[in-house]
Amino acid sequence: MKYDVVVIGSLNYDILIQQDRLPYIGETFIGNELLMMPGGKGANQAVQCAKLGLKVKFIGCIGNDIYGDELLKSLKNNNISTDNIYRRGSNSGIGVVQILESGDYCSTIIKGANYLLTKEDIKDTFFENSPLVIFQSEIPTEVVEYAISRAKFYSCKIIVNNAPARSIPAAILKQIDYLIINETEATFMANKYVEDINDAQMCAEELFKNNPSGTVIITLGENGAVFADANNVTHHPAVFCPQVIDTTGAGDSFIGGIAWSIIQNMPMNEAIPFAAAISTYSIQKYGGQSSFPMLSEVQHVLK
Repeated sequence: MKYDVVVIGSLNYDILIQQDRLPYIGETFIGNELLMMPGGKGANQAVQCAKLGLKVKFIGCIGNDIYGDELLKSLKNNNISTDNIYRRGSNSGIGVVQILESGDYCSTIIKGANYLLTKEDIKDTFFENSPLVIFQSEIPTEVVEYAISRAKFYSCKIIVNNAPARSIPAAILKQIDYLIINETEATFMANKYVEDINDAQMCAEELFKNNPSGTVIITLGENGAVFADANNVTHHPAVFCPQVIDTTGAGDSFIGGIAWSIIQNMPMNEAIPFAAAISTYSIQKYGGQSSFPMLSEVQHVLK
């Protein structure tokens, strides 16, 4: 079967704690609300792609636990192919997310079954009829690098969301068509602090020099996004948001919007505002996948 997008990545069951602030060292702090739902960067990106109407195949690992059941059910409910999701080990990946009053968040992830995915699980057939493959950095490095090389052999377009940030060898970086990172990840990759739009533009230009045939997008939250390609470096302002509830998964939603735009052959100067609008929609609700919009809910942006 032909798929628009293949996602090779992580599945984490998210435990979200809504609280006014982070506790101090040694302090017991009372939170306001507890939410539990399917997540993980890979699964989130796959779900947003599917909600926008793309045909999606997912490759990853879940544990033999109740969280794995929920993660698998969520992908199936979104019509994502799960034939190559493997059940290994006792524990699925877990994400503990602390959502602050501002809507900002911080998170800790437990690798779990995500790190039981192997190079042997990556089949050439995944790439033969798939124009776009998406990766993140929540599965083993050697699996990501091997899969990128195989996808490039089959002339697939490749998105890499290097989150959490880790070093990417030059030979692998040159095979990436779209490197999408936030300011923290950009700081790590370029070894330069990204504190404002000007910093981000210089950083994007620096990263682009390492892969002059690709595209670099640095997302900046309320400051929009910076985009670098062979023509220039541009800044796209954020889309107005009337109320920020929870930014969990906002970057994943953005990547789903970029993926949809690539499949539609949309130029990046139009794709980035569209993806930003999708991401803005998602942060006005709690949670990740459950907050992501369907194409019908953001169709007006295209007009």
